[in-house]
Formats: sequence, structure tokens, C-alpha cells
Amino acid sequence: MKEKLKIQSRKVQFEGFDGSLLEGNLDFPLEVPPRQFVIISHCFTCTKQILTTARLSRGLAHAGMAVLSFDFTGLGYSEGVFAETHFRSMVKDIECAANWLDTYYEPASILIGHSMGGTASLAASQNISKALSHVQKIITLASPAYPAHVLHHFGPAMKKLRNGDEAQIMVAGRAYQVKPAFIDDVESYNMEKQMESCVLPIMAVRAGEDELVGPEAAEQILQYTETENRLVEIEGADHLFSDRVHATQLLNEVINWID
Repeated sequence: MKEKLKIQSRKVQFEGFDGSLLEGNLDFPLEVPPRQFVIISHCFTCTKQILTTARLSRGLAHAGMAVLSFDFTGLGYSEGVFAETHFRSMVKDIECAANWLDTYYEPASILIGHSMGGTASLAASQNISKALSHVQKIITLASPAYPAHVLHHFGPAMKKLRNGDEAQIMVAGRAYQVKPAFIDDVESYNMEKQMESCVLPIMAVRAGEDELVGPEAAEQILQYTETENRLVEIEGADHLFSDRVHATQLLNEVINWID
């Protein structure tokens, strides 16, 4: 890896899919113009402070890129109600982030997403949007190929939701209120249809010891494009790439492929 550049982090805000103010961080090199503008999207119920997102954002900024990470609606420091969100709202929040970056800086050329954030990044890349028309590559990190995969988190709550009632789900020891519309949204979303015209290069990264997303997901994601793609496995890594050795390996793989 090249010598690290000095970086700065700037807090930013922009409107999300329903008008709620979303909070983001823009990490960028101090002494040179950014050579790429990147949007990183975090995992389901996570925040931009999750290790995977925060480490990668800073690492890419040290390598000379400007990186926008943000909290999806209703999570972290962003406004909004999580129970009112769904997969389609995640996709729209990414579009909102791209619009903000295009308006105040430069268009994003790289979309990166961790877990569900990667699935949403894939979908967002195919929406007709001036701000997303400059995207050159997509990188997914331990991402499922289909949004309905997230329902494995719902456990006993599924029965109540199927009956039309709100319910709480537990993710990483925290409770989140979910409405039945969430299930309808993820189960009705047709990723094959959304991605059928994809001509963007995709790199799919899988974690060797991922207990949440199976190894077949990365291969399924690469089938969404007929152009350049790359499959990378970080051996021994967990779903969050939490070990520093694995995180460094991930960063190097991402930088090398972007370059």
C-alpha cells in the first residue's frame, strides 16, 4: 500500500428519502485533490461508525479518495423513524447521498456497501439518476444477493408480522420496531429485474467465516453483470471483518481493484 496521506473528516447533513435529515461523514485527503469520490453504505440496523464502514472510509481517504458514509434514515444520528423504513428507502437514501455529493462536490464514481448496504448499492446503481450516472464500479462486502435475506434476523417476530401486526426484532442485542410493510417490501423486490441491464464492473467480497451470509451470495451477485467482475474471499474473516488483519487485507483488495 502507498504512503498514507493526511486526512480530514467533515460532518455533513442532507435530506433522506422522506425529508428527514441524514448525518454523514466526508473523509478526504488534505494535501491533494481526491482522485475518486466514494459512497459507503453500512449494514442493516448498523451505523456509519460500524468497524467495517469506519475503517474502510478512513483507509480510502488515506489513499487519496473522498469518502461519504452516512446513517440511513432512523439509525445512528440521522433523523426519521426506523419502523417507517424498508429496502426501497435504503436505495433512495443512497440516491439522496449521491445527489448531495454531486451538488456540493463531485459525482460518486464508486459505490461500496456492507451486507444489506451492498445489496442496496447494487439496486441504487441501476436507478435513472444524474448523480449516479458517473458510477464506474460497485463493491459489495459480505452482502446478500437478495433483500429478503435480511428476514433471517426476524425470528419469532415473523408470525406477528405475517398476521399484520407490528413487532420487535432483535439484532446484535438491540430491539428494533418493524412493520408488516417491511416484509412485503423485501419479498416483492425483484433484484434480477432491477439488475438485468447492469454493465458496471462488480467486485464481491465474502468473509471466510461469515455466519450471516452464505458463500454463494457473492457468486450470485457477480451474475448481475456480464462485464468485468471479481470475487474476493478474506479467509478467516467474520461478517464485520472485525480483525485488523482482515480489515487491512480488505482495504488493500478494495484499493487495488479501484485502481
